[in-house]
Amino acid sequence: MKPTWTLTALGFVTGTLIGALGYGQLFASAEVPAVPSGHTAAVSAPALSAPPASVAVVTVTAGPAPAAPSTPVVAAAVEPTADPRVATLLAAWRDADARLADLQARLVQVEQTLAGRIAAGDTGLDRPTAPRTPDERRSALVAAGVDAGLADDIIWQEARLELDRLTLRDRAVREGWIGTDRYREASGELGGESRPLRDEIGDLAYDRYLYLTGEDNRVTVAAVIPGSAAEAAGLQAGDLIESYAGERMYAADALRDGTTQGESGELVPVRVRRGRGIIEAWVPRGPLGIRLDMTRVEPLP
Repeated sequence: MKPTWTLTALGFVTGTLIGALGYGQLFASAEVPAVPSGHTAAVSAPALSAPPASVAVVTVTAGPAPAAPSTPVVAAAVEPTADPRVATLLAAWRDADARLADLQARLVQVEQTLAGRIAAGDTGLDRPTAPRTPDERRSALVAAGVDAGLADDIIWQEARLELDRLTLRDRAVREGWIGTDRYREASGELGGESRPLRDEIGDLAYDRYLYLTGEDNRVTVAAVIPGSAAEAAGLQAGDLIESYAGERMYAADALRDGTTQGESGELVPVRVRRGRGIIEAWVPRGPLGIRLDMTRVEPLP
């Protein structure tokens, strides 16, 4: 009579082999010592789950069963050890997790800054282009509240200064002293003859002009460093710096310069716009402890 083998038995044997192989590859490196002929090694292997009870049984007719060996041979003990591939994978996972946490923190900062910009009316979608011609520049100055006569004067002065600089450079190139101290000194003298536009038209008109020509006109608090003077004063990410120590702020460099002037540690006022409201706080002169950004918002009336 021929012996029969069920599919369930075959599946159990196959599953056992695959499970043992997977366990060794993923969690340990197996060392199998040689087993001398005629000896039996102890068995130490992880428990394997039984095959599912719902598996259908199919009878398969096989050839004669092989004779059992006179001396049974049992698999050698498998001692799980640390797999360097697993350690590398875990280290990479921890690094990716740290990077994800950093990205999440940055995303929170961006969301806070964006919320401040939206609350202030700047979405960046309607930003106009800078004036490219004297007529466009004059129109922008007048729209910012500058008198038409003063606007004409400013355009004329800027044109004259530009021509003087071109003439100076042409002469320096022809005579061979371009890039020398003489050239730099002459250029500085030309620049000293003109007043900054802000001084010409005043803070309010200058603020409006920057906004109308698509330029950034506010310093934004991108993030507040824990334990800083800014945190103690209640500044938050997304706040817009309106003034520092009584001076209007339209550029990040101007704010940095302002914190290094005066007497270190003296209390000075800082005005910030939060949403549509204005908040004033007092901070010691020196580093504020904030990360800066620039944005464009419509000046408050």
